[in-house]
Order: sequence, then C-alpha cells, then structure tokens
Amino acid sequence: MTMPLSTSKPKRKIATTDLAMQIFLLTVGLIVATPIIIAIFTSFKSLQDISANPNTLLPREWTWDNYITAWNSTPFGRYLLNSLIQSGVIVLFQVLFSILAAFAFSFLNFRGRDVMFYLILASLMVPFQLTFIPNFIMVSELPKNCLALFGDGASFCNQLGANTYFGLTVPFLASAFGVFLLRQFFLSLPKDLHDSAMIDGATNFRFLWQIVVPLSKGSISALAIFTFLSAWSQYLWPLIITNDTQMRTVQIGIRFFLANQERGTNWGALMAGAVIVMLPTLLLFLIANRQLVKGIAMTGLKG
Repeated sequence: MTMPLSTSKPKRKIATTDLAMQIFLLTVGLIVATPIIIAIFTSFKSLQDISANPNTLLPREWTWDNYITAWNSTPFGRYLLNSLIQSGVIVLFQVLFSILAAFAFSFLNFRGRDVMFYLILASLMVPFQLTFIPNFIMVSELPKNCLALFGDGASFCNQLGANTYFGLTVPFLASAFGVFLLRQFFLSLPKDLHDSAMIDGATNFRFLWQIVVPLSKGSISALAIFTFLSAWSQYLWPLIITNDTQMRTVQIGIRFFLANQERGTNWGALMAGAVIVMLPTLLLFLIANRQLVKGIAMTGLKG
C-alpha cells in the first residue's frame, strides 16, 4: 500500500520565500523613497520648523510659502516649458526613428544588416561624455555653416545653434537603446504576418503602421516613458549648451536658484522647487507603471 505524498512542506516553504521577498522589496522601496518623502514634507515646513531641534519629519505647521517663494524667485514657468518642449521633441523623434530602424532590422533583408545593427549596439558602450566636445562644436558652428550655405537672408539659421531648442534636442533625436528595445519585440512577431501582407499587396510602410505598430503599443509606450524620464532629468548638456536664462531647463533652474541665495540656503524653498521638478515624472510613473512593466516584459528583456 502506497502512502500519499504530502505537499504541505513545499507550500509552506514557498509561502515563506514569498513573504521574505515581499519584506525585502518593501524595505528597499522605503529606502529609495525616503529622500523623496523627506523633500515633500520639508517643502511644507517654515524656516523655524526646519531649523528646530529636535527636528521632526512632519511639519508642525503646514505652509505653501515655500512653493510661492520658489516659483517667484526664478522663472519656473519658463523652465518647465523649456523642459516640456525638450522632452517632448526628444520622445517624438526617438520613438519615430527607433520604430523605423527596428522595423528595417527585423523584417527587411539587405546587405550588411547585421553588421549595421551590431555597430549601433556598439555605440551603447560609448559614454555620452566622450561626445560632448564634438557635439558642442557641431551645434555651435551650425548657424555659421547654415548662413554660408543658404546666404545671410536665411533667418532660420539662427535657430540652429546654442541657446535654441534645436541645440537642446539634436544630439538625442536617435537612440541605439530604442532601436534594440523595439527590435526585440518586432522579432517576436510572426514572419507570416509580413509575408501575408506582401501577398495581399500591402507596402512595407502600410504593414508597419497598420499592423506592427498597433501590435507593439506596449513596447513603444515603454520606450516613450524611458525616453521622457531620461530627457527630463538631463543636466550636463543643457548646462553647457545654454547660457540664456530664457532657455534653461528646470534642472538648471534649480542649480541657479541655489546659487542665487545670498543669505544662506532656503531649504524649504529649495525642496519645493525639487518637488515641482519631480512632479511630472512621479505622475507619469504612477499613471503608466503597469504599461511600463508590461512593455519591458513583452520585449523579452530580463534584469
């Protein structure tokens, strides 16, 4: 007579492992979120409350004065507009170029396709800091070269150099990571879709926009979110390519807000400015976090 196998121990072990993992993830999440939580609560404190000893996490008296001070001390509205334009243009062109390139590397057969793709992947190993000087020289010289090419009457040439939206965005309009990310998903689509579309008389352009793109909304959304977060948090390139107050982004605005304080650092106003800068990215993540996770999972990437 055979005895039934007991499954109570494995289930208990799995439950214990899941609980330990949840506790670990919750602990890591709290550690990561602690600076953000402190910044939010500090932005609502008065100067006396911030300098009080002992200090407390929650404000004793909640106040909006820090936000008013931060907004009026620097042209935050202009900085936000510049950052939104910069991030929006970068997202638009990176997604567009990545879709086109990923489609070519996934569905089209042409000589040197794999070599070109590996060269694009190799560019991911080059730090952007190494290309700062060439990019700066290229953008700075563009107005002069444009006038030499089109003549002194070409007024649009003045919009191509430093202190312009073109200068803020042009080095980031294409992304090797975006090409790789979308190609991973495009390769998972059945090749029969492309063959059937060609037999039915559809062009590659029509197949891309009417079949591939609708099926790839998750991955495209993930790329758009990644690109926006990266563009919004840029600091070094906007600092180098702009010296006009009207063209600075929010990251540079926070830096100069701190530098312009003559009577010591107003930590409440500084934290209020930081919260204003963080707000768009926090809202984007809260709204689109499921789409982001789903898009990454659909690409087949791990890690």
